Amino acid sequence: MQGHIATFSSPIRWLKVGIKAIRQSMFGMITVTMVYIFAMSMLGSLPFGGLVAAAIFMPFGTMLVVRATKDAYEGRTPTYGILKELFTEPSQRQRQIRVGLIYGAFLLAANFAYTYLAIDYIRQWEIVDNRLVWSSVWENMPWTAFIVTIVIFGSGQMATWFAPMLIAWKNMTVGKALFYSFFGCLRNWMAAIVLIAILAGLTFGCGLAASFFMMTFGLSNYSMFILAPLAFFISALAYGTIWPMWIDIYGDIAVEVDE
Repeated sequence: MQGHIATFSSPIRWLKVGIKAIRQSMFGMITVTMVYIFAMSMLGSLPFGGLVAAAIFMPFGTMLVVRATKDAYEGRTPTYGILKELFTEPSQRQRQIRVGLIYGAFLLAANFAYTYLAIDYIRQWEIVDNRLVWSSVWENMPWTAFIVTIVIFGSGQMATWFAPMLIAWKNMTVGKALFYSFFGCLRNWMAAIVLIAILAGLTFGCGLAASFFMMTFGLSNYSMFILAPLAFFISALAYGTIWPMWIDIYGDIAVEVDE
């Protein structure tokens, strides 16, 4: 089995699919996305084991968003039934939880690496009158910690990005799903960077336009009612690109058959 390589223009198609899914079921797409983000935030904020709890939920939440995008694009109302399907089927539940635990291990390793490598540099940052002295910050910037943390975190993201779908829809083992997810991302790094750049530019441009609109019409006091829906839309659009990415790279690959 080998995934396909997306073209340079693929991110545009992924965004078009996401926009169509939102247009056909805006309420469904936005609420599903917000439920996922809210659940991850709430679990991650738990005082004990929050990071691990959020990591375990990640593959289930990913499948929720991906199925919602598929349903909305095909004209159906997104539902939360996929969560019940994954939790009630023992093999699926166990494999998805293992993916979550591995994702959590990467997060913990990234946090530990940054703390361990950056602490000596951060101790040299000077504070005068409760303010950071930025010259001391730039002189003692923990670049090595940044690089190592990004490599660990990025590797975890790549290994688990498509793993939930490879398990749920292609019936792969955890190890195989992580392997093909990692190399699927690696082989399509250029398309992923283009997509990230477009989404970043869209976020910045929309934020700038919204700020200009509020200043022009004196609506600064109502910024929450303008910026929040905008943030919801962009978040739903960003998550809505996962399913078309999956289709382009793995969509026509045969399902694994249990022996």
